[in-house]
Amino acid sequence: MNAIAPQNIQQPVQDSGKGKGRMVELDDQDWEAQFAQLEQTDHADAEALDAQANKDIEAELNELDRQLANEDHFAEGHLGDLDQWEGFDSLNTHSVRDPAMGDYLFEQENLFTNITNPFEEGIKIMEEGGNLSLAALAFEAAVQKDPNHIAAWVRLGEAQAQNEKETPAIRALEHALKHDPSNLEALMGLAVSYTNEGYESTAYRTLERWLATKYPSLIKEPLSADAEMGFTDRHLLHEKVTTLFIQAAQLSPTGEQMDPDVQVGLGVLFYGVEEYSKAVDCFGAALASTESGVSNSSSQLHLLWNRLGATLANSGRSEEAIDAYSRALALRPNFVRARYNLGVSCINIGCFTEAAQHLLGALAMHKVVEQQGKEKARKVVGEAVSESQLDNMIHQNQSTNLYDTLRRVFGQMGRRDLSDMVGPGMDVDRFRGQFEF
Repeated sequence: MNAIAPQNIQQPVQDSGKGKGRMVELDDQDWEAQFAQLEQTDHADAEALDAQANKDIEAELNELDRQLANEDHFAEGHLGDLDQWEGFDSLNTHSVRDPAMGDYLFEQENLFTNITNPFEEGIKIMEEGGNLSLAALAFEAAVQKDPNHIAAWVRLGEAQAQNEKETPAIRALEHALKHDPSNLEALMGLAVSYTNEGYESTAYRTLERWLATKYPSLIKEPLSADAEMGFTDRHLLHEKVTTLFIQAAQLSPTGEQMDPDVQVGLGVLFYGVEEYSKAVDCFGAALASTESGVSNSSSQLHLLWNRLGATLANSGRSEEAIDAYSRALALRPNFVRARYNLGVSCINIGCFTEAAQHLLGALAMHKVVEQQGKEKARKVVGEAVSESQLDNMIHQNQSTNLYDTLRRVFGQMGRRDLSDMVGPGMDVDRFRGQFEF
């Protein structure tokens, strides 16, 4: 979930632009004045609107469909363009077509190929909070050894998604479902990744499949067809699936015993239509639930706190978001994504020095994780791989978000001298004299 506008005063509301674009600030008096003005305008323009109604509606829908398919409709240079979620984070791109991802593409160089149990190695790396590119390579080796290893395909998708690589994540999870169409973890993971990539209708249908698998008694009609949908069709599908998830939630009405994965599904659905307060309630319920589920398992809890933080940030509650990110970091201190999001929330409340400190801290953690990854690789393969090969494996498709955001923060601080120092290969320690991290 990105498109976070700088928040310096009160709760934001959207302007009249389409998409999740710029945000404006209004206080209580402004609300009253705005609605009064709207009412006067409605009366004055009623006849003109009637005359143009059909033509305007058709043109508006055509324009909306065009913009929904356009992934680059944010204002250039606007601080609200920051990627707040990374992974289940990018709910602002809306595609009208289903994904055509194709087969999973394996890395050519894989140091885990000759390891006896690469799946076990991958699990260790994930549980220890190690390098995600390295974990993905381990799971790739596992499924290459055994193409029917469903758990390895699911973990491969999980590792790639957390590593900001949604396309290979989707490919891996789709492969898992080919072998096990009722795999709940793969279905929920796919719904999240589809949402990140803007494939809304596909995400809704996947959530419907998840619910039909876990709660078949709630399904009273055939599942939605896998076909391209227009805007109205997607809206109706969203309502249908949301209603089903609400019914599933009502099966356990006592709060603490709610299915946490149902709450996460609802959170995804509400966020997709910008009902942020409801999404916050859902993620909060998943965290509070005493029932066990995938989303609130010990290995996933840091991700759930991060999702809650991002939803709070998008609803203009940056101070609360900072607390949620801090909880994620308490569980996983080297969780770079949460550190980055923490920096973004500081930007949103105008605390640029603190934002720079968090972003620099995230970059410093990157260095630690990279070094740990190299040490782990050396233990696995000894001296069989060169230093340059190790670097390539550790840095596969590395995101530039941290560098780009840090440059913009220094720009906001009027520190062009510091901005010019930022980039891949930068020496983070050079900033320690001016910032605490």
